[in-house]
Amino acid sequence: MSVSAVSPEKTGTKLVLGLLAGEGSLPAILAQSAAARGYTVIALALSPQAAELVGPYCTKVIEVYPGQVGKNIKLAKAEGISDAVLIGKVPKLNILQNITKLDWVAVRELSKITNFSDHAVQQAVAGIMEREGIKIRPQAEFLRHLFPEVGVVTKRQPTAAEYIDIEYGLSVAKEIARLDIGQTVVVQDRIILAVEGAEGTDRAIRRGVELARKPVVVVKVAKAGHDPRFDTPAVGLTTLDAMKAPKSGGVLAIGAGETMLVDQEEAVRFADANGISIVAV
Repeated sequence: MSVSAVSPEKTGTKLVLGLLAGEGSLPAILAQSAAARGYTVIALALSPQAAELVGPYCTKVIEVYPGQVGKNIKLAKAEGISDAVLIGKVPKLNILQNITKLDWVAVRELSKITNFSDHAVQQAVAGIMEREGIKIRPQAEFLRHLFPEVGVVTKRQPTAAEYIDIEYGLSVAKEIARLDIGQTVVVQDRIILAVEGAEGTDRAIRRGVELARKPVVVVKVAKAGHDPRFDTPAVGLTTLDAMKAPKSGGVLAIGAGETMLVDQEEAVRFADANGISIVAV
């Protein structure tokens, strides 16, 4: 469904959009985009940092703990939220390490899933919210402008050898994504140096760069058949910063039309200044 099909500026209504905001810059970008379309945005922020970033674009911000699922749903319904977006990094490991803070709704639902991958946890939370009458909207409805199409977006083109590493990295990245392990691999000379796990993209990249001691090829993809409501990969300035090697260079390859490039102008400037090529494939 496109934004225009339900956007308030098209219908003349004032729709309340709930924003379950994790960490990073994406929640604020989405809140700004939704507010510009005429939505009243109310954020349930999962950390003080998230609350500070989304605040300028929201009518109201409520700080919540992500493990208090039942309480958070009641808060959302009390605010008149019928549609919501889940976006931003959620400190999953912190939640599982503080399991005593989970409410009974979270415990009941999490006990039903077979693993604690990001996808499984997010699907469980989304399922609870939708059963309670809160529709979870796809992130791309508000962020389509962040998805590059096929092509190189920086000054430097990848070399022939780097394209070979990209092709190899794509095949491996798609497989680890299928297995729900991660979405990113770090490659050099057709050798996989690092695979993203629970530590996240940036730390996996730094591991690979440390092993390589020179520029690397980073490949990030979406899982085949991924859930567009929340399972959308993203890269940005922190990704590129993690790629900085003793010598400038390297390639960041992302799935065209399926991976978000955040803060695009700044990211491209940073990449050009460090000889990094960004290519959507």
